[in-house]
Amino acid sequence: MEKSNTSGLMYSPSYGGGTANIEFEALTGLSMNNFDPSMATPYVFLVPKVNNLPVITDYFKIKTAIHPYSGVTYNRKNVFKKFGFQHFYSFTGDKLTYTSKLGKSNYVSDDSAYKQLLKQINTTNRGQFIQLSTMQNYMPYTLGTYAKNNFKASGNLTKASLNSVESYVQGLNYTDQDLKMLVSKVSKMKKHVTIVWYGDHLPGLYEGGLVSGKNLTKYDNKLHQTNYFIYSNFKHKKISNTKVVSPNMFTPMMFKQTNTKVDPYVALLTEINKYVPAAERNKFMSASGNYIEYKNLSKKAKSTLKDYKLIQYDITAGNQYSIKNKEFVK
Repeated sequence: MEKSNTSGLMYSPSYGGGTANIEFEALTGLSMNNFDPSMATPYVFLVPKVNNLPVITDYFKIKTAIHPYSGVTYNRKNVFKKFGFQHFYSFTGDKLTYTSKLGKSNYVSDDSAYKQLLKQINTTNRGQFIQLSTMQNYMPYTLGTYAKNNFKASGNLTKASLNSVESYVQGLNYTDQDLKMLVSKVSKMKKHVTIVWYGDHLPGLYEGGLVSGKNLTKYDNKLHQTNYFIYSNFKHKKISNTKVVSPNMFTPMMFKQTNTKVDPYVALLTEINKYVPAAERNKFMSASGNYIEYKNLSKKAKSTLKDYKLIQYDITAGNQYSIKNKEFVK
């Protein structure tokens, strides 16, 4: 999928958790990097207090969220309602049709999650937006969770951590198979469908030599990199400058790939994607996956970042002049 589609690595602001913050960036285009570090969870501390946040759902009349788990985690139930989702399929919301699990896992399988997604895609021929957060590969990662395990791990880790890695990778293998099914089904559809697929963060299971002492700093960038791709089932061009991006870049990238007309806010995000595609935790990541200091960014990159911060401040903490100016934010 990565070889034939827009793809690369996502610079995740989190390691071992923080799913809602990555989700927030992907849905709004706002960056955690522009907030003070005290902004722990925007879903809890920002969204309830601020109206008129820019959300990708603004571009669609039909919008559905799917999360095969509790819908109250991270305040999702209230946040998604505010974001305009008409339906939220979860264990505490609209009823899920597919809830099968693998082996002894406590979580709904990706096979079931993708079947739920396909069912929603087929509910209408009109344009729609669907947000799916899967649960299959969530912690803990215990050997024996699945009926079989075809993978062995080795390296400078504790035995317990190696066992967890093996179980986790087996789960990823099942995800690969389910993803192949999903793309196969979507590829045969006559309607245009685009899938933005990404891992929100790495699991916090690398105990021992990798994430202790000097190695914690040495491998910091790799611990914050996950895979992503953007697939469209119709003729399109792969877009450039995508080797390493932050989750807030998914909206402008998806709009660019689908050749969709954008408003000035998304146009600004497109400029950010061009000059500063990966920025989190006050660190900037180059296309090579290594960190680059702010002082080494181009003059254009710095000026575009300044514009971005001003707009984000205005929207989230200021007087929302840019929101009131309908020509800037839809």
